[in-house]
Amino acid sequence: MSQSRKIESSSSPRQVYITGGASGIGLQLARDYARSGCAVTLFDIQPTDTAVTELSAIPGAGPVRAFALDVSDPASVREVFSGAAAEQGPDVVIHCAGICIAAPFDEIDDDAYTRLININLLGSRHVAVGVLPHLNSGSQLVFVASMAGLVGCYGYSAYCASKYAVVGLAEVLRIELAPRGIDVSLVCPPEVETPMVVEERKSRPKQTESLKLMAGTLPVEHAVAQIRRGIDQRRFLIIPGKRARSLWFTNKLLPGFLTRRLADFLVSQ
Repeated sequence: MSQSRKIESSSSPRQVYITGGASGIGLQLARDYARSGCAVTLFDIQPTDTAVTELSAIPGAGPVRAFALDVSDPASVREVFSGAAAEQGPDVVIHCAGICIAAPFDEIDDDAYTRLININLLGSRHVAVGVLPHLNSGSQLVFVASMAGLVGCYGYSAYCASKYAVVGLAEVLRIELAPRGIDVSLVCPPEVETPMVVEERKSRPKQTESLKLMAGTLPVEHAVAQIRRGIDQRRFLIIPGKRARSLWFTNKLLPGFLTRRLADFLVSQ
């Protein structure tokens, strides 16, 4: 492993790793970092050729690379990160990869529920384990969870379970990695206009639609601008959107009483 690289003192572009970087929040973050002159490495199970071409064409962009990655396969995750870090290790790792199911609990079959947990929760664990040997003092590990990891939502029994667990994982890693000089950040956005959300809207329950109003919906550019600011400030909890932050604060202040009452009312309509 190379000598410790303090991000604040490095004169070369920061090395940014982004899982789920071929689309959605991951791709928009990659665009933002590329515009800043950072070297960006994408990891995704989806094809990345289009994303790499787009990012490489951004004026002033640093080097752009991409690796195929299935976050549900721990051995493969370790191997892929080792290969990527052999050339250049990361300063910032942003784990965006994930999937969503929006359906009533008793309509989600065993295989679908297990697949979501394997990708969202165990995938987060696999990414952390795989990249940790390549993180030096001054680096940062960022988990993109969801407001669904802080507040329950109708139709999200699998998704909420996975994201609540990611929140707990990030809380523990923040404590454990601090002595090594590694910062951990947790991003909990409300609904963001991404291809995944567009696809989800085709079949999700109307009750889910109603509850989404509590936290609001953000254009991906607005969400990512706030996420990037929080990462740069090395904050632990990053919640983009005023409405989402208000919901989180209310839920925390009143231990869920008000949000549960409001959720019950919206679902009953």
